[in-house]
Amino acid sequence: MHNLLHLCEMMTTRWINVEDIHVPIEILKNFATRNNFDIRKKRKDDILKYHLVRTSIPIHFISGEDEQDFRFVDISDLHIGHPLFDEKSLRRKLRRAVESGYEMVFIAGDIFEGVADNNSEYMPYASQIELARSIFKDYKLSYYAINGNHDYTFEQLCLPNPIKRLETILRADGVDFNYFDTYLMDFVICGVIKRVMHVERQDFDKKSIFAILKVKMFDEEKMLCNTYEGRVYPVRFFEVGHIHVNVQMYYAKKMVYISEPGSFIKSDKMLDRANFISGKVIDQRVFMS
Repeated sequence: MHNLLHLCEMMTTRWINVEDIHVPIEILKNFATRNNFDIRKKRKDDILKYHLVRTSIPIHFISGEDEQDFRFVDISDLHIGHPLFDEKSLRRKLRRAVESGYEMVFIAGDIFEGVADNNSEYMPYASQIELARSIFKDYKLSYYAINGNHDYTFEQLCLPNPIKRLETILRADGVDFNYFDTYLMDFVICGVIKRVMHVERQDFDKKSIFAILKVKMFDEEKMLCNTYEGRVYPVRFFEVGHIHVNVQMYYAKKMVYISEPGSFIKSDKMLDRANFISGKVIDQRVFMS
């Protein structure tokens, strides 16, 4: 199955021959529209090619500049349904969040392992959702979740998006679970942006610094900020999913704190699978505690 997210990322940097896309063009167009891309096409030497141009990044307000204190947890790549999904580790992190007074948890994609039409080892669709429900309902936190490439595989097989379904179920359980139908989302916290993204890493030798490379790309595209009603909000946090390595670093040149939470697959053998982040924002500058 073609990785739809990887295809989309490639098409932002180059023109792709329509014959090389290997997914129905309508699925690609729907995906691009939902993720705020403008679709360009051209025909040269009787070959039709497509290119994607990002027009905007969706934005959601959590708290304005009147608040200075922030506390949130970054997690990603749970892969619920994977044979090596570490449920105990995920529960430990969520329990710690509750016991330590954290309220917000951001999930940067790949909540679910996904499904495939030729792989019987995958946990069934309904079972993955029920397992996720059984975990999240036990920890009354506010969750903010986006898609990952594995989550998109459900839609490519004409199944309803599982995160959207999970949101409906958990809200009925009284859990503040919020799903955003995109793989890139800006959240405004204390007057600055926390950007959450599920990237497709394209250089495996540089996975620990891939987020910095992505920040540089946003800077070159003049998208290291977002504008709403005439006001500019800078990106001060950048959470990256898909990398499967736990990293926290500060990119001083652009004043961006980068968080790669890692994954909850046991084979990745990480001690840390979540990043707990807190501090203050003063005059759009972040001070970590």
